[in-house]
Amino acid sequence: MNVNVTVEAAVEPTEDEKKVERALLKLFPSERAERKTEEGNTVGLVVRGSGLEFLSALRNLIRQERIRNTARAIFLRSAEERVMRIYLNKQAAFMGRVSFCAPVGESPHGPITIAVESDQMQVVIDYLAANPARNPNLNVRRRRGPSPYPEEE
Repeated sequence: MNVNVTVEAAVEPTEDEKKVERALLKLFPSERAERKTEEGNTVGLVVRGSGLEFLSALRNLIRQERIRNTARAIFLRSAEERVMRIYLNKQAAFMGRVSFCAPVGESPHGPITIAVESDQMQVVIDYLAANPARNPNLNVRRRRGPSPYPEEE
């Protein structure tokens, strides 16, 4: 199976390039991010990778934050025939968190854009956010202890 991932983020004039790079590398561990420049100024950073293992850090964060169902819904909505394009909040990524956002307007400094290309997109989506209905052995969040809401009498 062929999976190619391109992760891009703009570097705004008010941002520290190293912090933007750190945000990208927290979600997609790589040696370094490539610089995109225009007229000698850094305007963006790009990280490229291939294979499902390149997506493993994102997968682990989705599981850790227990947002598998939300992530799966976003992935299914964003996937086309061979390409899935999703957007993450740059500030949340800097903190090592996953927060999906719109391509414009929701992330103050612009989003991180993730483009995943694959000939088997459903396998990629299942890898990132498995369907709990198909796999009952997944860790499903269960409420522990008494309810925080008093019962009505």
